Amino acid sequence: MNCLECQENLVAYLECVLDKSEALACREHLDACSSCRRECDALTRLQQRLATRGQVAARVSVVGRVMGRIRDTQSERSSSIHMIKTLLRWGLGAGAIAGVALVAVVLFSAKGQALASEVMAKGALAAKRLTSVHLQCRVRTAPGENFAHIDPSMDFVKVDLWKDCRRPSKWRVDKPGRVAVMDGQSTTLYLRAANAALKVPQPSAAAFDTGWLHELADIEQTLGAEMRLAQSKGSSLELSRETDASGAAKAVVTLETQSGLPDGDYLKNAFFNTADTRRVYRFDEPSGQLEALQVFLHTPSGDVLVMEVDRIEYNPTLDPGLFDLALPQNVNWIEEPKPAPDDPQAAAMTAEQAARAFFEACGREDWTEVSKYWPLPIDDRFKAFLSGVKVLQLGDSFTSTANDARFVPYEIQFKDGNVKKFNLALKRNGPGKRWTIDGGL
Repeated sequence: MNCLECQENLVAYLECVLDKSEALACREHLDACSSCRRECDALTRLQQRLATRGQVAARVSVVGRVMGRIRDTQSERSSSIHMIKTLLRWGLGAGAIAGVALVAVVLFSAKGQALASEVMAKGALAAKRLTSVHLQCRVRTAPGENFAHIDPSMDFVKVDLWKDCRRPSKWRVDKPGRVAVMDGQSTTLYLRAANAALKVPQPSAAAFDTGWLHELADIEQTLGAEMRLAQSKGSSLELSRETDASGAAKAVVTLETQSGLPDGDYLKNAFFNTADTRRVYRFDEPSGQLEALQVFLHTPSGDVLVMEVDRIEYNPTLDPGLFDLALPQNVNWIEEPKPAPDDPQAAAMTAEQAARAFFEACGREDWTEVSKYWPLPIDDRFKAFLSGVKVLQLGDSFTSTANDARFVPYEIQFKDGNVKKFNLALKRNGPGKRWTIDGGL
């Protein structure tokens, strides 16, 4: 038994519900491994502390009732042990126990939250050992924006994720304006409108802002992650039940999440990980499988549906061609911006100075100078867009607690007389640490 297996089995070991061979293997590992012994000792001390704290212990005992109900509904004893492991990963384990013990007390103190936790635990069990998954989603976002972007004022855009969970794992995330593929060896992003691609020469579990989708695709872990989010952000869980048009029973778990960003932060509610949301999970009652998810964004004018997973395929047969990204022969490969040897003061520029230098270079069509600030290929489409632009006004730059970019308010006039006001995002990149454009055009 290795460390990971031992730590996943600690609760079951201390509750004496492991079979003899597993218990012996766990004991032998603990005898030989000081790190796992510390984990076990920490969990033992917690149990002792809770046992002496009457009211608190009574509240925590709800976890036991959850586990008892789960055991009653499972025909195999091994399923019960797996459920204990699942709850352990949700923040009740020895390694994290000191930091989350009191949170766990609050989380499980109410009967409704305990029952909602039971539904999510059953959903995690139903997603055990997935070999593949396909998520069909629709998101309010710009077709060409990054995968985490949301905007409640926009129409829905189709977003799909296919994942082969076997080793080496492979995945593909696709929306109208961009596609990202990990083929088991490398990871590639293709921007359709710009006909530009960026390749990372190694596999990635979640590159190019696709992390939130990958977390959802790993359903067993995602339900646990949502529980941890509820713990860390002080969110609440609610359980309701409904019947669909065919008469099938559904369990509905609603989770309120807070981004932690202050009101007025520029990036609040602009991306999934910076948004205050209400997430509604729907599970099939008999099987426990997660069937759908809706994410509602909290806005001053009311909640707006910004994302919906309307179909989840468990263990589908995936076409190997999904992970073979065919790119046009004339694709523009994106490279990291290089420091300009003829501009030694570039690194000393402020974000405002860099923004002005970028726009003014576009205005005089000095594309060599523009390339010092613009990391993507400068094609005819880009030139037609910004050629001859005039800077009307630049404001003082500001930051967001969710991002390391600086945002420069700008007002520019195009050749046709149209005026645009927005915020240009700049970051210091490359060995020269010069400012490059990161978004906002």
